[in-house]
Amino acid sequence: MTLMKHCNWGGCNKVVPKGQSFCDKHEAMNEQRKADYKASLNHQSQTDTGKQVRRDHQAYYNHVRRDPEANSFYHTKQWQNVRDYVYSRDMATCQVCGNAVTDRKIVDHIHPLKVSNEERLSQDNLWTLCYRCHNIKTQLEESIKSQPNGTNKLAHISKGWWVKAIKEKIK
Repeated sequence: MTLMKHCNWGGCNKVVPKGQSFCDKHEAMNEQRKADYKASLNHQSQTDTGKQVRRDHQAYYNHVRRDPEANSFYHTKQWQNVRDYVYSRDMATCQVCGNAVTDRKIVDHIHPLKVSNEERLSQDNLWTLCYRCHNIKTQLEESIKSQPNGTNKLAHISKGWWVKAIKEKIK
């Protein structure tokens, strides 16, 4: 008798033999994800000057543009532990476009920190995004915030709505 378990792919309910990680459908997708990740590592080592520019930009942003209260929060050990957990939980993959996130751990608040401070460490309010999707989401947040009752809207927008809105902007 062969021992069985569920496929390791999130949300898949297919059963596979105990020594196997994924069902046939998700095995191919996992191999593609690994190949994309390895390619991004090679590309990353070739673009070290780009990494320095991003680091400089981030330092400028933290020092000049980011709210001091938010900046101090993002430097706490609690945040770093939750961020690392969410990054691992999401397998270093953008939760909108599926690209590997290797440059920096971009863990984003679905309901922004400024409008939903009580959810700041809630794992259900956090997801991993790539630079492109994070920048699109930030621009959408700014435009929503400028609308009447914008902060209330931002506090109640679902993850599904964000995925749909960001994907429409990517097209």
